[in-house]
Amino acid sequence: MPYIIYDLEFTVSRNTRYSSEIIDIGAVKVTEGEHGLFVSDSFHTYVRPSNKSVLSADTIQFTGITQKDIDAAPLFPEALNQFIAWMGSESYYMCSWGPDDRTKLISHCRTHQLDVAWITNHNDLQQQWSRTVRKEGKFRQLGLAQALELCGIEFDGTQHRALDDAINTAKVFMHQFDQFKLETNCAADDEGITSKVVYSSSTEDDDKDSPFGNLAHLFKTKE
Repeated sequence: MPYIIYDLEFTVSRNTRYSSEIIDIGAVKVTEGEHGLFVSDSFHTYVRPSNKSVLSADTIQFTGITQKDIDAAPLFPEALNQFIAWMGSESYYMCSWGPDDRTKLISHCRTHQLDVAWITNHNDLQQQWSRTVRKEGKFRQLGLAQALELCGIEFDGTQHRALDDAINTAKVFMHQFDQFKLETNCAADDEGITSKVVYSSSTEDDDKDSPFGNLAHLFKTKE
């Protein structure tokens, strides 16, 4: 079955009245062919936030997404329908770099009273490969840029743009495919899932190329 490698980008807000919202969905479909794995299709859509449709300066600076991009975008329910339709009716694995994308998808679906049963066979590639690479010493998550460097692959595109990050995650996935042990699961079977802090304030050196670490630095420069 195909592998859906996807990435999300969120709004950046310091206002506690508003939680971060999905504004960018990008994905590629990785398929097994006669000569191995290859990217067979791609998907992209911007998403217009429901609570606060005007992007903050921090969001624009961090993601490069403009207000014009958002004004012409569908709201989350419509964007999600497009994404699910693109994934197709065949069984699939869903893979992301880190746990936050899955958490935010579930949170948004519950906010909009949408089913989560389509979130199936979800795997966190970052966690799996970080543990494989760093078998000794203190465990720390590898950023996507670090993972690409270890694979000898250059980052293609712009960081913090959903489709570009999904494409680069797929490169790591295909390069290290034998190292991943994909699990089967369904979000509808989970209980008590709560939203997690999306952007970490970590300043560890190992997080220097992490989008969440970069965002923390961005905040510090403005304070």
